[in-house]
Amino acid sequence: MTSTNSRPIFYGWYIVGIAFIANFMSTGVGFYIFNAFMKPLCDERGWTRADINLAPVIGGVVGLLGMLFYGTLVMRVGPRILMAIGAVISGVAFACLGQVSEIWHFYLFFILLFFGNGAMAGIVANTAVNNWFVLKRGKALGLATTGVSFSGAVLPFIAMILIERTDLAHAFTWIGVAIVAMAPVAWLVVRNRPEDHGMAPDGFPGRTVIEKSDEIPPADDPIMGGIEASGTLSLLESDTRLWTFPMVVRSPTFWKLGLVNAMAMMGVVAVMFQLAPRFEDIGFDKRSAMYMMSLTAFIGALGKYFWGMLCDRYDPRKVVAVLIVANGLGLGLGLIQNSFPALMLFIVIFGFAMGGVVSTGPITIAFLFGRDAYASVARFLGLVVRLQLIGYFITGLSYDRTGSYDTAYVIFIVLDLIAAALILTTKKSSIPLSKE
Repeated sequence: MTSTNSRPIFYGWYIVGIAFIANFMSTGVGFYIFNAFMKPLCDERGWTRADINLAPVIGGVVGLLGMLFYGTLVMRVGPRILMAIGAVISGVAFACLGQVSEIWHFYLFFILLFFGNGAMAGIVANTAVNNWFVLKRGKALGLATTGVSFSGAVLPFIAMILIERTDLAHAFTWIGVAIVAMAPVAWLVVRNRPEDHGMAPDGFPGRTVIEKSDEIPPADDPIMGGIEASGTLSLLESDTRLWTFPMVVRSPTFWKLGLVNAMAMMGVVAVMFQLAPRFEDIGFDKRSAMYMMSLTAFIGALGKYFWGMLCDRYDPRKVVAVLIVANGLGLGLGLIQNSFPALMLFIVIFGFAMGGVVSTGPITIAFLFGRDAYASVARFLGLVVRLQLIGYFITGLSYDRTGSYDTAYVIFIVLDLIAAALILTTKKSSIPLSKE
């Protein structure tokens, strides 16, 4: 007998691998890496932290416009070409960041960086993964988005070492080259949809469909076995009608989901963007602060996979509610002063929960609106989710007015509790009534 283990790996997992790399690069160079670059940029260029903190806010606005643009474009041309072009744009822009001496030049290339990142990762990479999975969507997107947090565990250290062994400009250049190198890989590996190649999502032959029933294939079934699902999903979810802007603004689900993600993300992005400098501010040396920031990000990567996997087994809304409450609990531990055990618990609990906030976002969109509607809804949802940028201002004002981040943490905890309650009231969307 031929062992079922000899079957080839489903091609969708290669798509997950490329999405992992794309998320790793885009989030790393647009966000986490400034834990290493923040102080050197201030020292060498004479800029302030406030000057540099304005860059992700400006980039976030561009990212919002990019989400609208790429969310529409990816439905027409597919993710393959966008991911390849985006890597080139991002790599060149990041390399140029290290060559400028004027802050407005820095902002200009940061805008270009975010524009490239939008094509390489985000809605485009998530669409690529979403196209290849339904029953294992949570696991697949969880793995793909672990690249977001792994970048925080790895890239800041790489940047710090490059700065120490070369200089600031060369560190930017070498990392930029690494980003560009992803372009040919994406072009060679990424395929837009399994149906275009005679396959179906999750690795089933042809256009096999699992009907909505309570019957689950036995674990030893050579084709259908091992499905981690309730048996209530249609494999293809083949409704191809798309959501237009007038449709989504009339949907309570759209507004609730957008606000949930925005409120939860405020504390995540604002805290993680400068977590290493914060650890230095409370008395740790540079290397120890970087270790703790990287540990937080690494735990976040584990959380992304864990929470994504839970979404395959349980209602994603309940999973999201639990992880957002855990996120608030972690922030609460961050309010405890002069306690090393509390600090370690903050790193573990906040890190594990904040990872899930990122990974479950695309999962809940696909769950509530359907597989084929993901890109058409996600492009508009970014309009609401970009309210997360307020988090940067909250932390900045908190530190400037009080000398600490405590006030900001309290605000983020309150927002987490509101978001956890709101997601539980969110219902699955009705089917769009017209085609785009």
